[in-house]
Formats: sequence, C-alpha cells, structure tokens
Amino acid sequence: MSKLGFGVCLGLLALASTAQAAGPADLGKRGGFLAQFDADFGGDDVATVYFEDDSSQDLTAGQGIALSVGGWFRPIASSSFEIQASLGYKFSTTQADNADIGMSRTLLQVEGLYRWPNGFFVGGGLMHHMSPKLDGDGFFPNINFDDASGFNAEIGWKWISVHYANITYTNDFVEDVDASHVGVRCTWRFGAPN
Repeated sequence: MSKLGFGVCLGLLALASTAQAAGPADLGKRGGFLAQFDADFGGDDVATVYFEDDSSQDLTAGQGIALSVGGWFRPIASSSFEIQASLGYKFSTTQADNADIGMSRTLLQVEGLYRWPNGFFVGGGLMHHMSPKLDGDGFFPNINFDDASGFNAEIGWKWISVHYANITYTNDFVEDVDASHVGVRCTWRFGAPN
C-alpha cells in the first residue's frame, strides 16, 4: 500500500472514530424525496463543431448537466448509512446558434452513502445510462449508443459533493467510447437534517 493510500485509510479511520465517540445523535427522518443537479466534465471526444470565426468546440461523452429526482432512505434508524435512488436526464449541447448538436441520456442511479455528524459523507454505487444519443441535428447522422452501466463514487459535505463516474458507451460501429467524468453534484434531501 502506498503512503498516500495508507494516509487516506488512517484519515477515514480517524473520522469514523470521531463519529463513534460523539455518541448517538438525533438523525431525524429516515427517508424522503431528493433532487439532484450535476455539472460533469470529461470523457472521449464524440464530435467537434467548427464555427464561422474559425474557432471550434469539442463535445465529450461524459460532459453535461444532469437533473434527477428520487428518494433517500436510512434502513436502520440509529445508523448514518443511507441509500439513495434517482432517475434523471443528462444533456449537453454546443454553442452553435444554428444547430442543436448535443448528447442526451436518461440516468438511473442507486448509491449507498455514509454520513458523519459533522456533515461530511462518502458514497458509491451503480449508475445506468439509458439510450445515450449523439444528436447531429441534420449536420451528421445521429449516433445511438447501447445502454451502459458503470460505477459512481462521491465525497462531499452536507449538500454538495465531487463525484467520479466510470462508464463506457458502445454500439455496433464503435467499440468503446469512454464516458467517464468528474463533476460537482448538489443534492437536496427533503426532510433531512441540515
């Protein structure tokens, strides 16, 4: 194990022991609704749009804005472990005035999170992208990708987090398009303590 890995493990152990030493706290409601907003960056280039002023813009498979709704639930009343599930829509577009070239997909996510009393949390889970599509808006043929599943991990504080998703798109013509990305996520858990 590297020194960095050892340091991270030691830090997580210290946080866990601090949370344990704090004693039982009122964790509030055991479940409720949630809304999420993601701003994601990364992935392989899937299109390049050239503008009249000789500039260009790359569209990547992982970039986009995602809006999701779902629910959260703590299976054990005295535990800080939480399960979240959400359904959403992710899209990205270019700055072109005369075209709507972009990517879209429907998102399904299930994630387990552990929340410490100080507001910090870590989580990980599965995500599934349904019907990923690159829309050429008549400038080139639309490209439909197969549904894809991947892994998501996040670390955050209260309602904001940084997350990483590892996912790959394929279709009959393209073997692997890396749609992995890093993003900023804001999650509003209705009914949850702040």
